[in-house]
Amino acid sequence: MKKRYGKLPEQSQVPPENGMPQRVGGEVKMISNLMKRRLMQIRGADEESVTSSGGWILGYLEGNEGEDIFQRDLEDRFCLRRATVSKMLQLMEQKGLIERQSVKHDARLKKIVLTEKGRMANHETLAALQQSEREVTEGIPEEKLKVFFEVCVMIRKNLYRMEDNGV
Repeated sequence: MKKRYGKLPEQSQVPPENGMPQRVGGEVKMISNLMKRRLMQIRGADEESVTSSGGWILGYLEGNEGEDIFQRDLEDRFCLRRATVSKMLQLMEQKGLIERQSVKHDARLKKIVLTEKGRMANHETLAALQQSEREVTEGIPEEKLKVFFEVCVMIRKNLYRMEDNGV
């Protein structure tokens, strides 16, 4: 069995083994890391594979086909900074997953369009995400998942409010 980094508490009120109190940010980070690793196990990790964030972007593009989607839309939708999205789009363009196309009303703007290769990568990523979602929610009652998502929305709103207020 592989070495685990940290031991999961039995209940949310129980502090981790090292005596440090649990923190929302720490739990979110650990879950995020574990889910990324699981997705890489399911999909395999090669140079052509899509990052988890890239997978969300491909899904968003396919789900909004027919609409003009710009870099700013992705920044807003996924709470990512301009430099992060720019770098992701450059890599996705190099891999042939997306194209940037000029729009008639503003030559400076480039809409982001999914390629056929991007569509195929999205379908593979979606299958891996669905499998991962089934696995991580196994044995968790629906009502607990509902509370989890409600709390996530509340935390996100608090973070947006603090960001908007410059706190």
